[in-house]
Amino acid sequence: MKAQKTENNREKDHQNRRNSRHSNRRPQAKDQDRINEMLKFCLQKILELQQEIETEDNRPDPEAEGYTACAMETLRFLSSQGLPPNHPMIRALSDRLLRKRD
Repeated sequence: MKAQKTENNREKDHQNRRNSRHSNRRPQAKDQDRINEMLKFCLQKILELQQEIETEDNRPDPEAEGYTACAMETLRFLSSQGLPPNHPMIRALSDRLLRKRD
């Protein structure tokens, strides 16, 4: 009878340990789910910010475009007045306008 009680106690202990392990898994799984959700959210935010940066990089700069158009129109006008592209004034003006743009 005593041996049977000892065996029953061992089985109960074993069952309790198994149940304990299984019950511990559920909170860990919930924590893991929360961590995964947070990581997904962070990754999504990073992707959104990267896309925003790329969009900003591709936007044309209206001031730079206006400056370039003005410089080109100036050089075109001087060329139409008969000044050759290798004329010292054209080269100096072109260098100055292009250097200023950078």
